[in-house]
Parts: sequence; structure tokens; C-alpha cells
Amino acid sequence: MEEFVTTLKVRSYECDIYGHVNNAVYLQYCEAARVEFLESLGYDLQKLKEANFLLPIVRIEIDYKKPLFMNDLIEVSVKWVGRKTSSAVFEQQIRKLPDKQLAARARVTWVCTDLRGKPKPIPDILIQPVKAKYGDVPQLNNY
Repeated sequence: MEEFVTTLKVRSYECDIYGHVNNAVYLQYCEAARVEFLESLGYDLQKLKEANFLLPIVRIEIDYKKPLFMNDLIEVSVKWVGRKTSSAVFEQQIRKLPDKQLAARARVTWVCTDLRGKPKPIPDILIQPVKAKYGDVPQLNNY
């Protein structure tokens, strides 16, 4: 599958006392990119609810590679790397522009649920637009 990429700028209030982006903010950058990825498929939170499913995150692993600082321009990618019946994994990278130096890498596991939080199969109305726009999402055997 091809990756989705969005560009963001580091804001002053995202930096901590050391002058670099606080580690928790990297998670916000990843979430912003995931939201934009879903929007690129025609889904926002309201449309997910109308289709009777949600995609809550159940695990995030993140490796910090390089600090980011105020006014840095970054790109954040989302790549759907695998799926099971009701769960899936995104790999995300945060890269500093213009040279695309890797600042952080994350592995994000999520589950498709109904509106009450009960797991349900990932619907074709989500899988088909991904296949059409970004390519096939492989099945995961182990994770």
C-alpha cells in the first residue's frame, strides 16, 4: 500500500522546557495525519458514526529518532500495513523537511467497533476506498 502524507509546522506551544517538541505531541501529529487519511477516503467522525462503526486505537509503539524544534516543517505519513478481521495496523513516520530526516516512527494498532465499543469486522465501505486510492492492505497472520 502507498502511504498517505500530510505536512505540518511545529508550533511554539508544542515545545517543552528543553526547547524541543514534547514527546506526547508526536502522538498528536500521528493522530492529525490519521484523521486526514480517513478524510481522504471520505470519512470524518460523523460519517463513521453514521456507518455504525468507530476505529479506536488500542496500542501505539513509538520510537523517537531526532528532536524537532519550533517552526520545523514536518511531514507525517500513514501506511496501512496489515489487517485481521476487526483489527489493523498503521505504520507512521514523522520526517523533518526538507531532507526528510526521520524524527519518529510509530506502529498503531486499532480495532473496528460498533458504536457501543463491541468489535466488528472492518467494513468493505472502508477497505474498498483504501484499495482504490492507496493499494491493497495485506492480511496479518501474527502480531
